[in-house]
Amino acid sequence: MSIESKGLSYRLTIIFSLFFLVPLLGFFFFAIKYDILADEYIPVYFISLLIFSLFGYSMVRKTFDAIAEVSKNVSESSAHQLSGTRQDAANELEGIVVSFQFLERELRSSFGQLREKASQISTLKELSDLCYVTFDTEDLFFITLERALRLVSADIGTVLILERPRRENFIVQASIGHGDKVKKGDRIDFGASIAKFAVINKSPLIVTDIETDNRFSRVNREHYGTKSFLCMPLKGINTVIGVLTMSRRSEDKPFTQEDADILTPLLSNAAFTYDNLALVKADAEKNQLVKVMDMGFKMIEAKAMDLDMIHAFFSQLRSAVPFDLVIIMMARKDHPSTLYVFDYLASMSVDLRRNVDYPCQGSILDKVMQQGSTLIINHLKQSDHPVEQELFHKQQLQSVGLSALHCEGENSGVLVLGSLQEGAFSERQEQLEMVASLLSMAQERDRLSGMVDKRDQEMDFMKQIGSILAASTFDIDEVIKHTLQMIQTVINVEAGSLLLLEDDELVFKESFNSNKNVNLDELKNLKLKLGRGTAGYVATRGEPILIRDVRTSQYFYPLMDEKTGFTTKSVLCVPLISKGRVLGVIEVLNKLKDEFNEGDLQLLQSIGTSVSIALENARLYQKTLAMAEQERCIRGVFQKFVPKEVVDRIVHNVT
Repeated sequence: MSIESKGLSYRLTIIFSLFFLVPLLGFFFFAIKYDILADEYIPVYFISLLIFSLFGYSMVRKTFDAIAEVSKNVSESSAHQLSGTRQDAANELEGIVVSFQFLERELRSSFGQLREKASQISTLKELSDLCYVTFDTEDLFFITLERALRLVSADIGTVLILERPRRENFIVQASIGHGDKVKKGDRIDFGASIAKFAVINKSPLIVTDIETDNRFSRVNREHYGTKSFLCMPLKGINTVIGVLTMSRRSEDKPFTQEDADILTPLLSNAAFTYDNLALVKADAEKNQLVKVMDMGFKMIEAKAMDLDMIHAFFSQLRSAVPFDLVIIMMARKDHPSTLYVFDYLASMSVDLRRNVDYPCQGSILDKVMQQGSTLIINHLKQSDHPVEQELFHKQQLQSVGLSALHCEGENSGVLVLGSLQEGAFSERQEQLEMVASLLSMAQERDRLSGMVDKRDQEMDFMKQIGSILAASTFDIDEVIKHTLQMIQTVINVEAGSLLLLEDDELVFKESFNSNKNVNLDELKNLKLKLGRGTAGYVATRGEPILIRDVRTSQYFYPLMDEKTGFTTKSVLCVPLISKGRVLGVIEVLNKLKDEFNEGDLQLLQSIGTSVSIALENARLYQKTLAMAEQERCIRGVFQKFVPKEVVDRIVHNVT
């Protein structure tokens, strides 16, 4: 073995031999040869030399032992505390050199890791600073994806956000490295995606090789790069909001748990910021909804169905619930399955007209009306129903929200919101129902306000009737004519008649008709027998009758229409009764712009009662006049033949 493989003790022995023993033997050789040992100081010199040499050797040996101990301690310390494989040294000095070289490598590695951690901290800080100033989730996720790829040396990645509220699809929020294969806005089925496991388990999904992984065992797709990938869940305050996926194309290096640990704080910060932005957005939307409600209550306080106020309300609504088209569809009372466009407001050109009827039976509009519910359609599909084609597909709408309107405790119409974007109303059901409620309240208030105005008008009319009937004892024919004219105005009917009972037949006393082509003279010679037609039925029974459609009534008598050329559609008829005896009937035909209701029946009954009293008063007045005339005749006859005192006693029963 060479001396290089020996320890310091062995080398020290060799060195001491070379530097001490060999020169000493040479000295003895020459001392003997030249006889210098006889000198008395020579033994002293040799003893001193031996002592000092032994002392020097001892000091050098201690120094070498200390160096060996240091080498041993350094080697053991580096072997226990530092990771990695260290080369064994041949001797103590080489061991020290090897230890320092090993320490240098470890320090270099630590410095590299330190720089990497500093880069990660810098990235986190950069993202944190960005989170304070950005209010755009798209920018947030794109920058987060970019930084995450940089941290783990990846070059392909996507940010997938779960679609709300059903969470059936992922929506691509940001994409890097996929080219045209995966684009922003694409939808990925949740059930078919591997990323769903990161959402379900709420933990990172690390796949070393997708083709050999027993959980998936499928062929790798080319646009994902290598066979290894990493799925990181984006955890919000209450739930997982999405997933960040990444893979590598440039190097075939599998992802590890260390990569997941590095990305966790970055993605937590991004998810926290996303939640904050969502809260800020929700707060802003609530403020907008408060403004919408305020405008809605102003609409209710004002003229509720005023078009200008409705347009202002919808303009305010657009700031809270973005839409491109809003339509108010109202139901026809006589045909509930037929809806007409009451009003609309659009941000684009549309082919719609107000007051146009749409037969909606079998359509989604009819479904919403029948159920009185709210329906959100995020992805509008082609429909064969003509109304849906006309209102939705012709306007190129991609999503719609429908909510039933209510009035008088019944479904009175449908509010339709439409958008050119898919899923525009996916989380807007509450807002849509609130808007429908405000419109229903406005409609109800408008109806009640109209009823109050109508009642006030009816009260004024009744006062006028009372004033007119107060003079009925003088000209009953003129009073009846004026009363019918007022009935035509107040109830808003097309025609009407007052018939009086004479000898078990009804005779037309007075009539009116807004159609100038109708010959009213034909009625003057007509008489109705009791029990014939609606008037005869009412006179016979002494009960009022309301017929909204004469085609369905057995009491309608078409002979009158044939004689006059008039077309009767609806009838309201009430009897004129005094002291239990029917005097006649008042009959009105075809209410304009609406149909007869119980309010019209009660009003006409009140008028009939007043007319009955007037007729009875006129009869009694005429009877009184006749009795007075008879008294004057009798007085004249008696005064010719009987003394005045006797006549007074007979006439006035004076004793």
